[in-house]
Parts: sequence; C-alpha cells; structure tokens
Amino acid sequence: MSMFSYFKFDDRTDHKIKIAANLSFLACFGTAGWIASLMNFMNFSKSEFNLTAFDFGLILSVNETAVMFGFIISIMLAYISESRLLGILVALVGTAITLCAFAQFEIPLLSSVYTLIGDRISSFTVNMAIFAFIISLSYEYFEASKESLVKHSTDSTDTPIILSKIAAYGLLGTASGFFTVTVLGFIPMNIALESGSADIKYYILYPLIGLPLIIIGILSSKKAVAAKALKDNIEFIVRGKFFNFYILTFFTSIINIIMIYFGAFFLVDKFHLGLGFIGLIFLLHSSLVFFLRRKATEIMKNKGEDVTMKIRYLISIVFFLVLIFSATPLVTQDSFMKYVLLGMLSLYGTTTLFDNAIKSFISYFATPNEQRSNAVIYDRLIFAAKIVFPFTTGLLYFNFGDAYGYYAVFGLGAVSAAVCLLVSFRIYAAYNDTDDDGIVEEG
Repeated sequence: MSMFSYFKFDDRTDHKIKIAANLSFLACFGTAGWIASLMNFMNFSKSEFNLTAFDFGLILSVNETAVMFGFIISIMLAYISESRLLGILVALVGTAITLCAFAQFEIPLLSSVYTLIGDRISSFTVNMAIFAFIISLSYEYFEASKESLVKHSTDSTDTPIILSKIAAYGLLGTASGFFTVTVLGFIPMNIALESGSADIKYYILYPLIGLPLIIIGILSSKKAVAAKALKDNIEFIVRGKFFNFYILTFFTSIINIIMIYFGAFFLVDKFHLGLGFIGLIFLLHSSLVFFLRRKATEIMKNKGEDVTMKIRYLISIVFFLVLIFSATPLVTQDSFMKYVLLGMLSLYGTTTLFDNAIKSFISYFATPNEQRSNAVIYDRLIFAAKIVFPFTTGLLYFNFGDAYGYYAVFGLGAVSAAVCLLVSFRIYAAYNDTDDDGIVEEG
C-alpha cells in the first residue's frame, strides 16, 4: 500500500499505478523546495555575502551542468529501482538545500579546491555551486523520469488522468514555494548581537525547506513499488531547413536567462529589494502564466505563430532597454523605477507563453519523425544555453566592471531579442513560400 493511501483509484486500475501517489507528493514537495531555495538563494548570496553578477552566473552555470552527468543516475539505476530512486533524489535535494545554510563555512574535503582558486572566487561561491549542482542533478532527473515511470508501469487507460494529477500537484508545489518565500520574506527575523543585529531569515528558511524533503523522500523510497524503467529510442534528424528554429530556440533561452535571473539579481543588487519582493515577482510571474496559458494558446491560433513571436521579441527588446536605463546613474536606489521593474519582470512571464509558437510553427515544415526528433533537440539546445550563458553573462559583467557591467549584460539580452526578431521575419517569409504539395527545404 502506498504511504499516501488517500490517492484513490477504482478496482480496474493496475496496482502499480500506486506509484503515481508517491510521484504526486514528490512532485508537489520537490517542486516547492526547489522553487523556494532558488528564490532564497538570490537574496541570501547578495545580502549576506555580497556576491557579484559574475559569482551568480558561475553558480547558475554549474547548476545547469548537472544534465551532463546523467551517467551518475544510470549507475545508481543498476542497483536501485527507478521508483525508489526518485524518492532518494528528492531526499538529496532536501539535503543540499539544508546544507546551503552552512555554505559560509569551508568544507575540509574541498580544501584543495579553495587553495587552487585562491582569492579569485570565494569559498561561499564554491560551496553554493556544489549544492546547486546536487539540487539540479536530483531535480532534473526526477522531472525527466516521473512521466516515463507512470507510462511504463501500467497499461491502464487512466494513465492520462494520473499524469494530469501529477502535473497539478507540481503546479501546487510551484505556487506553494513562491507563496512561502513571499510571505516569510516580509517577516523580519532579526536577532540582537553585540556588533548589532543580524537577519537569520535565510538560516531558518533553508532547513525549513530542506528537512521535510529529506523525510518525505526517504519515506517515499521505502514505500516505492519496483518498476522496470524503459526508454524510447529517438532518431536524431538534423536538417538545414530547421536552422532558423534552432537559432530561435537557443537565443530565446538566452533572453529568458538574462531577463528572469539577472533581472531579479539586478533588483537585489541596485535597489536592495528584500526576499519578500523577489518572491512576489516570481509568485505573480507563475500565477499569470498559469491563468493566461489558455488565452495565449487562443491568441496563437487566431493571430498566427509568426505574429505572436514578433510581438514577444519586440516586448523583450523594450524590457531590456528599460533595464539598461535603470542601470544608469539617473535612476537612484530609492527611485520608483524599482516598482516599475518589479511589475515588468512579473509581466514578463506572459511573453514566455508564446515560446510554444516555436514548436508549433515547426510542424508546418516537419514530418512526424522530424517533429519527434526536433522536440528532443529543442530541449538539448535549451540545456546548452543554460549551461554556457549564465557563466558567460557573469564573465561579461566581470570584464566590464561594476560601472558598465549591467549595460553589457542587458545589452546582450537586447541583441539576442533582436536576432530572434529578425529570424522570425525570415521564417515567416519561408512559410509564405511553402508549396501546398511539399515541405519547405530552407527557411
């Protein structure tokens, strides 16, 4: 019997579908923990240890390299069933999140690493990068495995319903994570010390998030039902006619990385916005995405993918120009622009809904096999951008210095959006040239 016995199914349901109960709770609490730890990290690293955009970008890049180390999960699967491993991965996420509260201390096992980097990178940055890597490795492979585990564990006709329930619990976890950080971020948690007062908010939040994940992951792993993991073989089909779509996918990822992560970090750096405000940005961001996703789909159907793509990139260019203006000395720390930027970053989530137009529009040019392959390539390009560009962007900031660093960072975002806008016009022209009896070969 699953530990979460209230997750009910009728008698016709395959008994292995009980895995879905554990997955639903793991998806809920795992997502909540990952989201909350990410929001906490931005303010914690800047407010407590004064990390720069370079350090921030380095940590994000190391965080994303986890997708390259899937062989670690493969080795574990040789000894542990996939369903049991998912619980262990959530427990690992909780462990890494809890350890973040102690990231300011040097770890003896990493003494050689600290010596190698010297004063160039702080020990706190190294520790946070390692913890972020563990969190990402665990969470990414949990997300990648949960759907295939349900599909391959049963032949039940209830599978689509179960998958939708798991997705719903994941959304609940996302909302819970944002809500928790937003509420607790506005609560003062200062203690009096001889040297003054200290904010212990971050040191409470990390264990508060991490310890329940450790307990839930371990209990779920013990109750998990063994199931054989199967994988679909997908043939990679790379065609020159999809080159523009590859460009759009890659550069759109760069736009999102700079706007969402470095935009929020900029608010903490220049305007010293507290954890509650940063949590509020992402809470509004996710809420708008959730409630407007159907409306965005209707707009894409009525106006066409090409129009929505152009609007999306035009808005991105405008947003980056506003960020560049906000980085100038004309905008002070106490300026009302910080609230304008808060609203702007919250609204930015609505533009990302139109990113689906890239995958939708490609169906006009691709055969079914090519579409299946391009779906995988789409994900790989996003992963590549997430690995390379946080560090590249941080390095750009480092080279230009504090005076001009954010001009370079947001300028890169504006150029990326302009490239996407130009490519979207080229794709539209190629689509107009498509013959009814064939598929376009270039465009």
